[in-house]
Amino acid sequence: MVNRGLAPFDPTSAVGQFRVLYGDVNYVPLDPAEAGYGNYTELSDLEIEGFLASASGSTYRAIGNYYAALAGNAAKASSSIKDYDLTVDTTKRATDLLNLAKYWWGLADDEDTTAGGSDIFEVFSMVGEGSCCTPEAAPYSYCGCRGRNVLF
Repeated sequence: MVNRGLAPFDPTSAVGQFRVLYGDVNYVPLDPAEAGYGNYTELSDLEIEGFLASASGSTYRAIGNYYAALAGNAAKASSSIKDYDLTVDTTKRATDLLNLAKYWWGLADDEDTTAGGSDIFEVFSMVGEGSCCTPEAAPYSYCGCRGRNVLF
């Protein structure tokens, strides 16, 4: 399969940054040769652009999404084979790849937080713990703090 991309890649572009961070920087000339393009080891520029689009331009989140896709493929193909003195177990590979995806998603969340991209509205309770308040229109329940059904 041909993974066509700009060669050499531009490290200042989003696709180039994805390639550097993920480690897909090795390429060979296309066959037939095409000036300015190469065949990369894993991903084409078009595939990387798709992952970047799904991540709203966040390089970290795009890499996390790619690792999640790899985890899904690994889970579909996982198997455990045991013979007399040989054991091949690929059932843990999907978990490892998903942990890598979570790592990159965490970096993306940190990037969003430092950039001020987090939501300004946070959900919090107006009622302290152990309070007997019931939300409006909710059925009344037994209140353990007073030992009886209460209205508020």
